[in-house]
Amino acid sequence: MVELGRSDDVRKRNRSRILHVLRRNGPVSRKGISARTGLSASTVSAITSELIDETVIIATGRDDPTSLGRGRPQIRLALNPRAALVAAVMVQLDNISVCISDYCGERVADVDRAFRARRASPDGFRKALIEMVREALLKVPEGSGALKRMRLGVQGVTDVDGTSMLWSPITPHRDLAFKAYLEPVFSAPVQLSNDCSMIARALHWRAPDRFNNNYAAVLLSHGIGMGLMLNGDLVSGIRSSGTEFGHLSHIPDGALCRCGRRGCIEAYAGDYAIHRRAQATAETEAPRNDISYDEMDEVYRAALGGDQDAIAAYADAGRALGTGLADMYALVDSFPVAFVGRGTQAFEFIEEPLREAISATKLDVIADEIDIHCFPDEKPLILEGCTVTALLEVDEMFAHATQTREVEKNAV
Repeated sequence: MVELGRSDDVRKRNRSRILHVLRRNGPVSRKGISARTGLSASTVSAITSELIDETVIIATGRDDPTSLGRGRPQIRLALNPRAALVAAVMVQLDNISVCISDYCGERVADVDRAFRARRASPDGFRKALIEMVREALLKVPEGSGALKRMRLGVQGVTDVDGTSMLWSPITPHRDLAFKAYLEPVFSAPVQLSNDCSMIARALHWRAPDRFNNNYAAVLLSHGIGMGLMLNGDLVSGIRSSGTEFGHLSHIPDGALCRCGRRGCIEAYAGDYAIHRRAQATAETEAPRNDISYDEMDEVYRAALGGDQDAIAAYADAGRALGTGLADMYALVDSFPVAFVGRGTQAFEFIEEPLREAISATKLDVIADEIDIHCFPDEKPLILEGCTVTALLEVDEMFAHATQTREVEKNAV
């Protein structure tokens, strides 16, 4: 019995490896799968035959014989787009977006709508999410498969199991049980993640050579967040999603943060903080939750025009961000950073104070050598991170399925 159990575990791991190769590399021949996984030709043949019978993968054609030299052209295998659907949902201060993708990761439907989170009741969140996911599913082409996973990226702290949003600056309500709201309605597993963690996941998927095992994605927007990858794993807290970089203390008893505390990094680097400083408003002034893109554009244009208050606001932001990164480097060593969001438009005013702040800590880190990248739009990264995470979960579900798994009637 022990040996049988081990044999089954090996089979599941091998199925997982083959699905990963197909997801990463697109259509691949059995010979190519064997080369990439190190599995024997007979093992690859047996497992891919199983997966074809289960309609998880399909044969898509033959390789170009001119590229193979001698021998018969190889049949290429690919993921079956109709094997499953996944839903990615992004919940922000003023917007909810839903994206439905097929098993190959191709977007087949989406819905994007303004949503005033600060004014919404818990039931308002529930109704809006259900309505928008249903609307997106109605747009899915007929015969596209069944919904197998839903992943939400939210602005806020989630519990470590990904069931509830414990706290968020976008709403006065706590413990919003999004999993319980959605799972019974759509009969598919639902999980929540902090939006910055999903940004980090997307960057790794897009550019694994650049964003490999150790890096951070820092969101520069109305708030400041971080998704942190260390040793190949996304970092979370013990009981919650953790990595609340924006709420590390920068200056004790300093500027008022929207979390209610004073001196947080976000109280100097968030949009509302930069706007407050640029307007020479007292740092104890209550943070605004309605700073528009146009208002931030005005601050940026003022800095370009030489306005000293605007330039000082960005410099303060850079120092806060740099000091926070230096504190993290003191704990885990230095790592590359991707700054994401509209706040990157002014990075020319932020970068030098940021690097100077890192240097000022006298760590064994050469600030000028920290690898920094900027991405101006967080939305596609959040949705992509949610989609990729959900698809990888479905891969594991198929990898662990038994040969007698009931095949979806529409996955043909």
